This record gives sequence, structure tokens and C-alpha cells, in this order.
Amino acid sequence: MAGKLKAIWDLTRLEHGIIYAVSLLASLIIAYHSVTGLDMNLVIFGLIAVVAAEMGAFALNDYFDVDVDRANHRTDRPIVRGDVSKQEALLLTIITFIVSVVAGYLMNNLGAFVVLVVLIAFGILYDYKLKEYGVWGNLYIAFTMAAPFLFSSMLFKGSQVLLLLAAIAFLVGLGREIMKGIMDVEGDALRDVKTVARVYGTTAAKYAAVALYLISILLAPIPYIFNIDEHFYHNTCYAVLAALAALILLYVCVSLLRGHDRKTISRARKVTLAGMVVALVAFLAGALT
Repeated sequence: MAGKLKAIWDLTRLEHGIIYAVSLLASLIIAYHSVTGLDMNLVIFGLIAVVAAEMGAFALNDYFDVDVDRANHRTDRPIVRGDVSKQEALLLTIITFIVSVVAGYLMNNLGAFVVLVVLIAFGILYDYKLKEYGVWGNLYIAFTMAAPFLFSSMLFKGSQVLLLLAAIAFLVGLGREIMKGIMDVEGDALRDVKTVARVYGTTAAKYAAVALYLISILLAPIPYIFNIDEHFYHNTCYAVLAALAALILLYVCVSLLRGHDRKTISRARKVTLAGMVVALVAFLAGALT
């Protein structure tokens, strides 16, 4: 039983679902400006919806990629190991997507439901074909990083702060995916994946990533300077943490401009993730202070 549960965890990459759940919970706290005043109906059904959608997307990914994974000896994939069959992976995909849609419907918010359905639809398209088209696949992955905040903004009539956070998450996520294309350029050539790095060159990809990070940095001061939410307006706690996140991204930009070898890209992806965590903490601090 334990082995089967581990196989399902590996198949669905449930750690990603946990990250999405944390992001959604954080965005709800930002929207409510409170930890204790959350609408538990939104929390419970929202968390079920995003985690189930993530599980289905990754299970379907392994279903479609099984031949490639076998050729590449990906023993970290449970279908390749024989711990899960293709039929079981497909069944799990169908069940989790149904659970996600039902949970989204029970939230009783059309905007959030539409975001969820679009996320699932593009997840299916990505797993089936979109990933081969490089930039379009990058856009989908970036959208999934912004989705929890966009999802919550729909629940709160287009919260400007959450929309801004979604935009920042999207830009940084897209930059990270373009950087990954630089690191994977040789492997992507074998599958003819049309990433920015392969189509326009690694230098162009590097500058594209830097530009995306710089735009996200420029967006960060908006809640502090402009009164789009009174909790963030001239909020010193938010300003300090947002500045720290910006400095982390600036460090990544400088590193990339100095070189874009595999080691640099690998480190930059880890550092940008840390920057995103700090940025999320900044928005949480702004909402709660």
C-alpha cells in the first residue's frame, strides 16, 4: 500500500500541488487581509480544485511521455518502473480532473471557475502537444505559476494587488522557463522543441529572461507608490521585503549578463525561486500589517 501511494505521489508530483496550495492559501490571506477571517468554503474547495488539477496534469504528462521516458531510462517515473500502469495513470487523470472541476463549481464563482477550466484545458493541450512548441509551453507553465493568484483575484472581483502578484509570478515564471531552455538546448534539439534558445539562440534567450525579470522588478513598487490597496500604500514592511526580492532578481540578472553556462543557469533558477518566495512573503506582510 505504501509503495502504491509513493508511486502515485511520484506520478502526480504532489509536491507541486502543495506549492500551488500554499500559493492559493497565501493569496486568500492577502485578499482577506487576515488569517482568521478566511471563508473556509473557499479555502477547502479552492485547495481541492488546484491540487487535483495539478495531479491530473502531471499524471497525464507521464501517460503521454512514457515511450520517451523509457528510452531515456527515467526510472524516477513510476510508469517506467512498472509501479503504475498507463491505464491507471489515465484513470487517475480523469478522476482528479473531475474532482477539480466539481470543487471549482462548488466555489460558486464564475470567474474562478473559468480560470480553473482554462488551466485544465491548457494542461491537457500542453501534455499532448504544446510542450513541443517551446515558447507556447513556456507560456503555459508561467500561467500555472500565476494561476493561484489570478484564481483568487476572480473570487474578490479582480483584486488589483492579486492581479499584480499574478503578473509578477507570470513574468518570473516565464523567465525561468526560458532560462531552462538555455540549459536544455541539446536535449531539446533531439526532440525538436522550439524554445527561444533553439530558435533565436542562447544569447537572445538570456536577454529575454533578463528583460522579464527587470519588468517584474519595476512592477513591485506599484502597491507602495499608488494606493491600489490601503494596506500596501506606503507600507514600510512591504517595501523592505519587496526590495529584498528585487535585489535577488537583480543578482540573477547580473549573473546572466556575465555568462549563461549550464552551471550559472541552474543556480539562477534556484535563486529566482527564492526571490519568488520572498516576494510572496512581502505581499503577505503587506496584507497583514
